[in-house]
Amino acid sequence: MRKFLVCLHDVTPAYARETRVILRNLAPLVGRRLSLGVVPNWNRQWHLTGHPDYCRVVSESAEELLLHGYFHRRLHGWGPTSWLAEGSDEMNGLDPVETRTIVERGQRVFTEVFGEPARGFLAPAWRRGHVRALGESTLGLEYVLGFFSLESRAGPTVRLTTWSWDCGRWAWLGHIGHAIGRLSHCLQHGVPTVAIHPRDLERGFWPRILRLTQELLDAGYEPSTAAGLLAVIPSTSARVSGQVRDRDSPARGPSIRTTAIPRLPASRAPAARDDT
Repeated sequence: MRKFLVCLHDVTPAYARETRVILRNLAPLVGRRLSLGVVPNWNRQWHLTGHPDYCRVVSESAEELLLHGYFHRRLHGWGPTSWLAEGSDEMNGLDPVETRTIVERGQRVFTEVFGEPARGFLAPAWRRGHVRALGESTLGLEYVLGFFSLESRAGPTVRLTTWSWDCGRWAWLGHIGHAIGRLSHCLQHGVPTVAIHPRDLERGFWPRILRLTQELLDAGYEPSTAAGLLAVIPSTSARVSGQVRDRDSPARGPSIRTTAIPRLPASRAPAARDDT
């Protein structure tokens, strides 16, 4: 069966309400077969470790969690993409050493919060900078999800046809993003990919996104994750049936991948961290 990918970007406690609405609406359509691009410390104010309840919801709701930068904010420098993307192109302006540092910090948070590092990387504002040049030391990353393709270290590149509605500082750009996706799909440029952002709700694109998802299902497409598209063999412990288990819980049945959420007090305010 033909596959399509649904990926929610900007998964952060800063968008907790939007995240829950999107996941709740998608569940009857795709279940847990979707990818979430998780930001460990959105804008230096929303560190995942300060929001265990949110992290548990995220982990239980999707089969795949991708590392989506670290701050999702460009640290220095400037360019046209920065202006259009309102400074969210984090990987732009970083040299290889700085890129490695950012990825390392993100993977440490992933391991602390979800029990293991991310296997896939989703670049903020689609700009991955030097992530492709990390060499043999990939810090646990096995594949990179982009706008036009999904690239794996161990396999072929999968071409993608991406719909995206949060295309920058102006909401009307979302109509262009939708048209690009529709045209590319008609030309059969690659696997259909629905790139969702929390701001799609406030900008009025959410009903259109749900209709598109239903159209793909009606056309015979089956929802998948990035790893599923690459037929990546799951690690020795895979998230099963949305179950989250503490690190010290006894295993029952076959070995599965656990997603452990630290027992931290819930916080409604942004967690203060030294992440300068």
